[in-house]
Amino acid sequence: MQVMLAEEQTLEIQQMIGELIKSEIKNARKSVGADSPFLNKRQTCDYLGISNNTLDLWISMGLPYIKIGKSIRFNKDSVNQWMTRLEISA
Repeated sequence: MQVMLAEEQTLEIQQMIGELIKSEIKNARKSVGADSPFLNKRQTCDYLGISNNTLDLWISMGLPYIKIGKSIRFNKDSVNQWMTRLEISA
């Protein structure tokens, strides 16, 4: 079975899908902290592709963080610099 739509309907559907995709990308970027220089622990784990236990280990190894009360944040630039210092050339 084939459904035929008027050109206006096709354009409207395309526009709706485009807006939905933009909205989902914006939500995903916000979720992972892509637009913020600071990340919480979950976002940092996602950013680095590691578990919370590994993040805690890396903190004990010197990964820089910011603590305000009970809140912990990570500066992406500082995390990147720390990782770069650990880089080993082959």
